[in-house]
Amino acid sequence: MLDYYQVLGVNRDADLSEIKTAYKKLALKYHPDKNPNNPAAEEYFKHVNTAYQTLSDAYKKASYDLMLNYSAERASQSQNVSQSPYRRHPQSQERSVYDRYGKFSWKNAPNYKKAPAYIIDKNYLKIQALTLLTVFILASIIMGAYKLSNYYEEQELLEIQKQNELAVQNAKRLFDSGKYIQAINEITRLIREQPIEHMFYEAKENMISSLSKSAIVEFKQEKFSEAIVHLEVLREYQKPMRISTWEMLATAYYTLEEYRKAVHAYEYILMREENNIELIMKIGDIYLDKLNMTEKAWDYYTEARYKFKEFQNNSYGEAFELVVPLTNFTEEYFQMFYKRGKLNIELEKYEEAVHDFNWAISIRPSYGEPYYLRAICRSGMGNNNRGCDDLSKATENGYVVPFALKQRICN
Repeated sequence: MLDYYQVLGVNRDADLSEIKTAYKKLALKYHPDKNPNNPAAEEYFKHVNTAYQTLSDAYKKASYDLMLNYSAERASQSQNVSQSPYRRHPQSQERSVYDRYGKFSWKNAPNYKKAPAYIIDKNYLKIQALTLLTVFILASIIMGAYKLSNYYEEQELLEIQKQNELAVQNAKRLFDSGKYIQAINEITRLIREQPIEHMFYEAKENMISSLSKSAIVEFKQEKFSEAIVHLEVLREYQKPMRISTWEMLATAYYTLEEYRKAVHAYEYILMREENNIELIMKIGDIYLDKLNMTEKAWDYYTEARYKFKEFQNNSYGEAFELVVPLTNFTEEYFQMFYKRGKLNIELEKYEEAVHDFNWAISIRPSYGEPYYLRAICRSGMGNNNRGCDDLSKATENGYVVPFALKQRICN
């Protein structure tokens, strides 16, 4: 029998918070989104998820512990039997019971012919009848008491169930009136008070599922304000929150121009998809274009550049630029170096900017603006000769260079 405590790496006496913490660490490590094309990780994640679903549910956990203890006890008993000193050895030389116990002496057998005989008379029958009557009365009393106890117990359980159903109905009324947090908190309180009542878990799951469906419908209909109301509640109670939920929340906030909240949601997604260069660039663009936070934007563009080179090095080796035609790279990679180069100009990091524009030009050699920007950097570094060459290449590729700048650098 699979030991779910060993799967999550927790002790048998671990509380719910320890179980949740262990699950989150393993989920982040073995989630299929982070281990694509890795069936072993996917299979292990299924075991981790099953273990968490069992041990985080008080009712399921109690049942599982009973089964686990029973399994351990059976294994222990089996081991004890196999080690018992009284177990007959398979190579024993005994041929019959006489070899073990010896022969019976019939001389010591009782003489049943001389034993007194029972006399069945009225007194014997009276005693037997009184005995049977006493047994019947005692059995009737015990059965009556047992049935009465069961009746009161059933009535008590019915009353508790009735109260629980009323509590769930009250929570549903709160939920239907739009008081989502209050409703879910009420159900959560009931779960804490009666952790083995499956009705409460089902009600909470239905509420969260209803919120998720409503949010998806509203998002598709571009009712972003309404969708955000449901998505924010899901962020609090959907554990762990799905990537798709975070993506909807980020997109809704971005569309409504609430850029700080949007970038927070995108950053959480990035924690789960740390190698997503497109997402890193998007976060950098928000910091640069929407929040005017140049330093933060520069950090994300630098992170994107690092991830790009790390991926190419792992795929093709450290000299990948000599192996892979750089012009085959997509536009997003050009934008990564181009935008970081422009930021380096603003921060007067001309040498780093030149490196960025070198990459941008290698990826899109037909674009004129990167040559123009590299010329500005080289002029800032005191290298007007090479800057003038870049201005000429910019002009050749259709970029209109200001006459005053060309006169200042080239003369």
